[in-house]
Amino acid sequence: MSDTSIGNTSVSPDSGLAARLAELIAQHLPNARDVSVQGIAPMFGGNARKAWSLELVFQLDGLPQRRPCVMLIQGADRQIETDVAQEFRVLHGLNGKGTRAPAAVAMDARGEIVGAPTIVLERLPGKASAVDFLNSPDPAAARRLTEDLASVVADLHAVDWTPAAFDSALEGLSPREVALRQITHWHDTFLAQRLEPLPVMSGLFGWLYRHLPEPQRICLVHGDLRPGNFLYEGDRVSGLLDWEMAHLGDPVEDLAWIYRPLWSPERFVPLREFVQRYAALARREIAWSDVLYYRVFNELKFAVISLTAARAFITSSTPNMRHADRAATVPPCLNRCLAWAEQHRKETSRV
Repeated sequence: MSDTSIGNTSVSPDSGLAARLAELIAQHLPNARDVSVQGIAPMFGGNARKAWSLELVFQLDGLPQRRPCVMLIQGADRQIETDVAQEFRVLHGLNGKGTRAPAAVAMDARGEIVGAPTIVLERLPGKASAVDFLNSPDPAAARRLTEDLASVVADLHAVDWTPAAFDSALEGLSPREVALRQITHWHDTFLAQRLEPLPVMSGLFGWLYRHLPEPQRICLVHGDLRPGNFLYEGDRVSGLLDWEMAHLGDPVEDLAWIYRPLWSPERFVPLREFVQRYAALARREIAWSDVLYYRVFNELKFAVISLTAARAFITSSTPNMRHADRAATVPPCLNRCLAWAEQHRKETSRV
């Protein structure tokens, strides 16, 4: 690998990368001819991964084609372990299914071409700024955008996935057992990453195990669907981004994550109204107690991610100063969990 690889966004891509990428992409587009990659340029860089834009040029059935793409390169400072190959399989499985997910183009799962695990996706139009959306000077347009998001999520959850086809480990599991795997995953991660006993957090994981609702159905859950992780143009969602945490689970999980307090669109569409709109589109009833349950789950998930980031900084696994005080975000998360757990108790006691 050249010293000027794009695994580090402070330098330019090496001169041979475009040719190597073209060879990789040609393997995924067997009917294409004269494949070339042009105009590789940095888009942004976050903790989890870096994004580069490029133009894919090729011939198909004798006709010239030009496709704008984005290359996502796994970063060293990611807060959670993710599987590029799994993310690519999910997006490839969504190709042509009527969702607003980008088409999967190519994958370098082990980083043999780029220098780090990488996927190449269709580049969709729109912007993803959560700040612009949440501070919109046009609440009516932001409301329509939030309502469209409910439609997008309903369409995503309507895609039929066979658990065993998604992950062989899910074969033969009941819907409840599939949903339980997410609780177990984040609980195990908490136990591995915590820096002190955190008995309240331990107790809240026990609460999750005891109160797990019976899923009405199991579907593909995006896992990180929120402002900042979808593209939009005006009052319409144009694409869903960042599929690293996609998994099979209870669809209510996505609804609750969208409305985490840090990025909630509550001022445009209240959560209850959003859930009602989604339920009407999905043609199923959603118990408010299930929403409260997944608010607790998601807040604990966010707290675990924060603990993972804090441990990475404390153990010198990363020099990123943004992680230095991440553990300070945990107590407010736990306070919210306790409040929602109490609301859940009151809600279920009325049934």
